[in-house]
Amino acid sequence: MKKPILVIQMQRMGDLILSFPLFLWLGRAFPGHPVWVMAEPAFAGPLTRLSPGVRYLGYGQADAVLHEQFHLVLNLSHRPESMELAGRLKSEALVGGYSRNGVVRVNGAWQEYRLSLTHNNRHNRFHWADLNALDVIPPGVMAATSWPRPRAMPEDVRQVGLFLGASEPDKRPSARFWAELVGEVEKRGLVPVLLGGPAEMELGREVRRLAGRPVASACGALGLDRFALFGQRLAAMVTPDTGPMHLAAWSGLRVLNLSMGPVHAWETGPYQPGHLVLRSSRDCVGCWRCRFDGPRCHEPFRPSRVASLLDAALRGTGDRLAAMRLPGLELFASDRRHGLYDLVPVSARPKASQAIGAYWQAFWMNAFGIGQTDGCRLAADTLRREHGALARVMAVQGARFLRSLAACADPVRQALQWQCASPSLRPLSGYCAAHVSNRDGSPDSLRRVLALTEAHIGFLTER
Repeated sequence: MKKPILVIQMQRMGDLILSFPLFLWLGRAFPGHPVWVMAEPAFAGPLTRLSPGVRYLGYGQADAVLHEQFHLVLNLSHRPESMELAGRLKSEALVGGYSRNGVVRVNGAWQEYRLSLTHNNRHNRFHWADLNALDVIPPGVMAATSWPRPRAMPEDVRQVGLFLGASEPDKRPSARFWAELVGEVEKRGLVPVLLGGPAEMELGREVRRLAGRPVASACGALGLDRFALFGQRLAAMVTPDTGPMHLAAWSGLRVLNLSMGPVHAWETGPYQPGHLVLRSSRDCVGCWRCRFDGPRCHEPFRPSRVASLLDAALRGTGDRLAAMRLPGLELFASDRRHGLYDLVPVSARPKASQAIGAYWQAFWMNAFGIGQTDGCRLAADTLRREHGALARVMAVQGARFLRSLAACADPVRQALQWQCASPSLRPLSGYCAAHVSNRDGSPDSLRRVLALTEAHIGFLTER
């Protein structure tokens, strides 16, 4: 038997579900190699029947895996114990973070890029599920995967789920919002069902109290496997960005994602094609942490708008969705492009941030060898044509950054000041800081960041 592959994914439930595509691709890219997954038993247990066929292990089995010879170890967890374990395992290849002798390192260009997104993800256009895989899965394998679109239920199926909770209060609507949405949904002939785990039981009671009438609720009544089964009888689910949202999308339940608070739909939106993402149109959307006293991105979400959008989506009226007035909001549909996750505008104004994100996406695909130079030139041309002043600023900022690195007596320290760059240049300055830090400021790492900066300047200045 061929040596196994081990994936360490000791993060939250949503992170494990977003690793399901990776598990599928590993089986296709490495035929004959068993895929083992180290995950939290509380999540892995009920998800076993829903996930691709892998062998699940708990951290309590760490001693056993230390005696195993692996073909590949891929650590997707940033927990200290996961880093230490990854550094001790015997494997032919290691991707992701690991710790040896108290020193933490990250292997893999895409995992290093992911490291650079910490507090710096504003213009990121790569989904976590894709970033899990890009260092080890050939792009052709990813592009060849056909993901089914969500189920279209018969018209007489009128039950819709309202998943109430999220990992942080700022990432979900208030109880008042949900109570009003119950009424708005009922006005449109739909039957709402409150959903949530044990942590949402109190919230569910508060929603029912505020609604002032009986509302069906399954909060705290369904394990993950039963939740997925229950979703087979629903027409759709309205949900914030949360682990059960990813499970719903994976199982084919149509999702309307209310993307609010410190979340980034490009990173953690519903992964399969055909789902809807509604988010604020504020410039600060997709933040790592809210810089205000409270998340202002919640303000434009109105229950009546959400209910109308849900009703239009269930009726299959795409033109009506595109024509909807959603002040302060923008609507996207999840899709695939070049084999990677994409968000297609349905009802959204073109903005400079979209052009910046598209440029940096093309830049990093070219830099890491999965995209074409022509694609990056095209994105740069679009940026120059539609936002000429901004493109010039990004080029000038790049030139200043290049000079500061080349002229400084301590270029490593200079690179670590990445936040001094303008927000539109921070995808580059942040990656450069992560790259040189991860390599202790080696000459090769400095040459690499200088070459990347020169390439950036060239793309935005060439004619």
